[in-house]
Amino acid sequence: MVNSVKAPLNATVLAPAKVNLRLRITGRRGDGYHLLESVMVPVSLFDRLSIRVLPAAGVEVGLTCNVPDLPVGDENLVVRAIKLFLRRTDRSVDVFVKLTKSVPVGAGLGGGSSDAAAALLGLNRLLDARVPEERLMAWAAELGADVPFFIYGRPARVSGAGEVVEDLGLCCPWSLVIAFPGEGLSTKAVYQAYDATLTKPSSASNLTAFASAEVPVQELLVNDLEAAAIRIYPPVGELKQQLLEMGALGALMTGSGSAVFGVWERQKEACAAAEAMQERGIWARAVEILDRTPEIEYVTAHG
Repeated sequence: MVNSVKAPLNATVLAPAKVNLRLRITGRRGDGYHLLESVMVPVSLFDRLSIRVLPAAGVEVGLTCNVPDLPVGDENLVVRAIKLFLRRTDRSVDVFVKLTKSVPVGAGLGGGSSDAAAALLGLNRLLDARVPEERLMAWAAELGADVPFFIYGRPARVSGAGEVVEDLGLCCPWSLVIAFPGEGLSTKAVYQAYDATLTKPSSASNLTAFASAEVPVQELLVNDLEAAAIRIYPPVGELKQQLLEMGALGALMTGSGSAVFGVWERQKEACAAAEAMQERGIWARAVEILDRTPEIEYVTAHG
């Protein structure tokens, strides 16, 4: 392995959350893995990774996190992403990451996948490895279904098992309020509940509908997993109803839950709704849809 680092290197990488504006289950592979078609967008709610790279003869990876119960060993996607990157680029360095999470765990917001993608992007920049985006996305697909999207970092149509990421080519100028009921959901449990009531897979979406102002927002927002999640955990449905009562143009569970988001035309109104939910003791944040992932804050320092 190559030790190409002569002095400590540091970078801060923001890892955005995502929401699924649309999620359809279109079939299953032979191995039982669900095939999907989704409209995914990054939003302005971020985890933060502080990455430090040190010269070394071997490879040591360390992770600390502000969430006490979050695993920090090889079961964590950040650790797996770092080890994969160092192995594929033949680098011999020590890497230490301080992960500060603001994205709720188990909420369907993609926090863990985004953290893994941020680790890949950060190391690619710090080590000047110059791995092309397409190759990083292929590596990301080995880590999890949502990780390639976060490498892409822009609103996209995601299909297959998450490995097919295509430019959305549409503008989504909405403000969103994300609300979290306080308890995450097991992705496996939600899919099992969905399978138990499934009659046939959904047909693919007509994504051009997103470009039509004549189509009501609520008709554009579809998540095939939402009904199953509500059966498992009714607070998902209750939060959705609260968002609609507060004036959201539409509301939907994101991913496999348990977070729900509402859509507003104006940021001021979204912020007011988020504040009102916080006053009720509900975790809520007003966010904007991002055109692309923020740039890496890159610093080289000695000591």
